[in-house]
Amino acid sequence: MTDSVTYSRPYAEAAYKIAVETNELDIWSDNLAIMSHVISSGDVKGIIASPKIDSEKTLDFLNSFLPHENQMFSKFITIMIENKKVYFLDEVYRLYREMILDQDNTTIAEVETAYPLTDDQKSALIQKLENQYNKKIKIDEIVNEYLLAGIKISINNEVTDYSVRCKLNSMKEQITNNR
Repeated sequence: MTDSVTYSRPYAEAAYKIAVETNELDIWSDNLAIMSHVISSGDVKGIIASPKIDSEKTLDFLNSFLPHENQMFSKFITIMIENKKVYFLDEVYRLYREMILDQDNTTIAEVETAYPLTDDQKSALIQKLENQYNKKIKIDEIVNEYLLAGIKISINNEVTDYSVRCKLNSMKEQITNNR
């Protein structure tokens, strides 16, 4: 287990527990997503790390990115700031999201295509994957023109690559090895 997961898991579990108890899963999810995105900026990390800025100003700065301030969420972020773990918010969010998905018996399929999928294609793909994995499936679609055509599906660290790029690379490898 990596250090970031080790440091992040207790915070993710606490966030999940509070969100469930207060019936605010969506609010916490949105706030963690925003904070995760904000904290990934090098400029923001520089501001937060500055010894000239105290914890209260750091909290006010981070809260300024949120559409609605939530008192419990602010207390949570304050604890992370004081414990110097605020830099792990992206991992906290990832773990939190996994907990919500596990509760709903859902998994994320990261789908890479050369062109955006139509709604009918998404529905058919979701249906096929739900039958295959016996779970609800949510699609995170990534358009990657580098694939040329086809599709690449990643679920739970299992990658299935039906892209033209993969087939071309495979053919190239066969030709090179059979010389």
